[in-house]
Amino acid sequence: MKKTISVLLLTYNEEIHLERCIHNVQKLSNQIFIIDSFSTDNTLAIAAKYNIPVVQNKFIHHANQINKALEIYPFETDYIIRVDCDELLSDSLIEEIHACLNDEALSSINGFYMQRKVFFMGGIIQYGMTNPIWLLRIWKRGEGQCDDKWMDEKIVLKQPNTYNLKNLIIDHNLNNLTWWTQKHNLYASRESLEVLKHRYLQADQLQDKLPIKDLIIHILKSFYNKSPIFVRSILLFHYSYFFRLGILDGIRGLMWNILQVFWYRFLVDAKVYEFENSFDFDKTRIKEALKEIV
Repeated sequence: MKKTISVLLLTYNEEIHLERCIHNVQKLSNQIFIIDSFSTDNTLAIAAKYNIPVVQNKFIHHANQINKALEIYPFETDYIIRVDCDELLSDSLIEEIHACLNDEALSSINGFYMQRKVFFMGGIIQYGMTNPIWLLRIWKRGEGQCDDKWMDEKIVLKQPNTYNLKNLIIDHNLNNLTWWTQKHNLYASRESLEVLKHRYLQADQLQDKLPIKDLIIHILKSFYNKSPIFVRSILLFHYSYFFRLGILDGIRGLMWNILQVFWYRFLVDAKVYEFENSFDFDKTRIKEALKEIV
């Protein structure tokens, strides 16, 4: 029997991307669902134009939105794929997904990883520490839920049995650099909470449920978070730009590694320091404050 898949989109003021995204994912499935964070632009009108169901939910973080959508929507397909509105599935990836979902040899697979690369300043970033990055974006309905993280959320499978897709999904955001830096400033605030949680609250107990790719990332991030504050962002830049050959991406690579790898991570550390400093580095007060937030 032919396997089916539905598409989950998270939106907030995505009029610049949504129509392009819909045309793209319709090549994969017409079963599209949107959970929206109370957009104020034409996002809802575009969704209505294509008769796409929309549920609105107050945004806390991406993981909360995903889990709320899994709770609310009557997904009836065999699989679910989560796509960001500024992402594009390559035609070769779409063909590969169709083939894999209907390959009986892969019928026991309950999660599919895909490789994402970033389109930045007119071209795809080919090198550096995050190109490509592996993401588990397709899972069997009823077998996955998002972990409760403020940033870098992941789908956690009950009994992981995963497969690596060969073709690419492209992160191709159409907004300008001012928008990008404002977004990453917000991301840095959420990321700083994850760092503070790791430092002061009980560590996540998900290691035994994570597929090997996510487990490796979890371990590396734990090691990074235990490294000296501020120094780690400088070392990470050198690792990405020189050791992982980000320098070969030319001026785009220089900008990407300074902004994404160094500036963003340094900003996260600055926000961590600011939070700790506001409580005079008193661990008890910091823990209590974090418990109220997270």
